[in-house]
Amino acid sequence: MNVKTTLSTVFAGLLLSACSQVEVAPLGQEIIPAGEEKIIADISDLLTHKLSEQYKGEKFLRDTHPKANACLHATFNVDKDIDPAYQHGVFQPGASHPVWMRLSNAVEEVTSDYDKDFRGFAMKLTQVNGERVSMSALPRVNGERQLLPSGDEKHTQDFLFLGHDAFFAANPQDFFEFFSDSFFKFALTHPKGVYNIIDGEQRVVNPLNIKWNSVTGYALGDANADGVYPQVVRYAMQSCAINTGEAPNEDKPDYLSENLSKQLSGDGKGCLDFYIQKQVNAEAMPVENALVAWDQELSPFIKVARINIPAQVFTSQEQKDFCENISFNPWHGLVKHKPLGGINRARREVMKDISDERLMQNGVTRFEPTGLERF
Repeated sequence: MNVKTTLSTVFAGLLLSACSQVEVAPLGQEIIPAGEEKIIADISDLLTHKLSEQYKGEKFLRDTHPKANACLHATFNVDKDIDPAYQHGVFQPGASHPVWMRLSNAVEEVTSDYDKDFRGFAMKLTQVNGERVSMSALPRVNGERQLLPSGDEKHTQDFLFLGHDAFFAANPQDFFEFFSDSFFKFALTHPKGVYNIIDGEQRVVNPLNIKWNSVTGYALGDANADGVYPQVVRYAMQSCAINTGEAPNEDKPDYLSENLSKQLSGDGKGCLDFYIQKQVNAEAMPVENALVAWDQELSPFIKVARINIPAQVFTSQEQKDFCENISFNPWHGLVKHKPLGGINRARREVMKDISDERLMQNGVTRFEPTGLERF
């Protein structure tokens, strides 16, 4: 029996207790626990300090996902026959948006592509118009959360994906403990999180072969008068083309980039179908517990768009630098796609703070891509 199988067996028996500790929000709603703002601030302080220590005297990379496999331009094309029920925000029939996307290894240090990992995919749609969500939150006043004006990008919509259908932390408290505790302690107290890490680690031939999932929930449309979102979804992507490449080779630490580069050379191309998955059951498909994969039999994926990736050379230093200086955050986007749940609420503050630190240390001024940049 291999290590992955052994650990999976050990943790499987503890999963029910791990899941039962997270309060279930009613369908289409969030539950914001008391003290969450402090936990999120603690996460931001911890990770910003960690980043500063890790890259002191060097170029600052991202705190996680520091190694990019590719920085690609593409086009996000919404299906012309999309169901009227889903025609919110960027999902307008036949709409097209230029895209920048970054594919990456998730582990906090730059490692070989041969190492199994929890891969990542960040995508930024450009030329997006509409009312935007707030990038910052103030403490509650008389029980109501106060929001500041929208943030640092005006015409983008970001989508974040992992190469697995569930996260390693249920909520901000779990996330803080993952980075502040020893891995052994985290494993003992968060078996489901460790199980998801083990289950999500993979070695692939081509990053476009991965089945991508947002692992967190998002509004699809506006809340009603009672503050309930009639539609909440997760996002997913899956390849709609045959992706090629040589078999993983431990002597080629950058083989993912090399395989994708060969595929997109000449007349080569790639494509991904973009799906939504609707929340239809609050307990089986929770918003406040990112540890739980949403059941595809209970709620099948619904295709709403396709991403077309044209032939291109993405290995120039200029293009690599451009992508490294882009900031991705699910709160770069429209109110109609508002990020929901504790992990997303943490991302709003933490990802911006870490991005600010990284860009400042590298002497880079924050900018908003147009989608039309070419190198």
